[in-house]
Amino acid sequence: MTILFTRAWEDDRLDLELLSSPGQEVLVVAAAGDAALALAACGSRVVAVDTNPDQLALVRLKLAAAGVLDDASLYRWFEVGADPSAPSVYRQLVRPLLPEDAAVFWDGHIEAVVGGFHTHSGVGRPFARLGRFARLICPGLTKLIETAPDPSFQSASWRKHVAPRLFGPLTHAAMRHTRLLAPLAPNRAELDRMRTGGWSHGLVDRIDGVVANGLIRRHPWWRPVFAGRPADPGDGAAWLDGGRGPLDLTLMQVDLAAALASRPRASLAAASLSNVPDWLDARGIDLLAAAAAGALQPGGRLLVRRVVRPESDAFVRAGLIRDPVSDSLVARERTALYEAVDLYRKPEN
Repeated sequence: MTILFTRAWEDDRLDLELLSSPGQEVLVVAAAGDAALALAACGSRVVAVDTNPDQLALVRLKLAAAGVLDDASLYRWFEVGADPSAPSVYRQLVRPLLPEDAAVFWDGHIEAVVGGFHTHSGVGRPFARLGRFARLICPGLTKLIETAPDPSFQSASWRKHVAPRLFGPLTHAAMRHTRLLAPLAPNRAELDRMRTGGWSHGLVDRIDGVVANGLIRRHPWWRPVFAGRPADPGDGAAWLDGGRGPLDLTLMQVDLAAALASRPRASLAAASLSNVPDWLDARGIDLLAAAAAGALQPGGRLLVRRVVRPESDAFVRAGLIRDPVSDSLVARERTALYEAVDLYRKPEN
């Protein structure tokens, strides 16, 4: 199984807030499907693209399951990532709703949902190892997260007892000069960018901001890492909150730039590129920016994340306008992974 992402490693609730377009077309990267499903659940007509067929199979599984499983079962399958009854429920209820290629794929892999789905493959495994290491060197970490009375207490304890041990000079040196980050960055270009400059120091600052602004036991990414416990119902992926109607979601196995270039001009109300620019060279980013600018309708919105902030902005060069709200988005992006989170708009005329 070559699924890299069993869950979103972008803040899907931020995508939902900035890109929701009921009745209009939105294009996103499929990846784990969480942003696509959240946008579709709110009435957007979503096109989700990915070059990895296994990621599309995962989104198809989530889409089919959303139509027949109750909220508690969806939570067990896709937030906890553990349900001993998953294989039998899959065969009875979910498999009949899958296209044949996805059904064949999950016939051989549904056991992953029985236990540890998010640590079974992809970037979830190294994050789980990071969490185990953090709990080993900071034995009181889980108790701190689960019992902190407020963010200020949590933040003070984090800064005094956890951050200095977990992110000391040796950790930063290893992140910069070894392949320690390789399991977290499945693309070589992305890995090279993460190893340069002060990315690891910025990561500590961003995590510090997350810890100071909300209780980690309500956090769908860092609670599983640092406390070893899944997010509670209502704190996880937005599409799992319930209240879903029919979902208008089209999946395509295609390169993102090619998908955007093939769209009719000015046909998209919004798009999210996730952090795909981190995987591309300068020419590839320019082509992607030009394709996105052409596909957006006047006033259309484009959300772009980047692990490392670039020296120049290809999306502005392509004729888009960086929205001032972008200045606040890095702090609001709860995953803390990205140096740049930018919202662009296509000029009205």
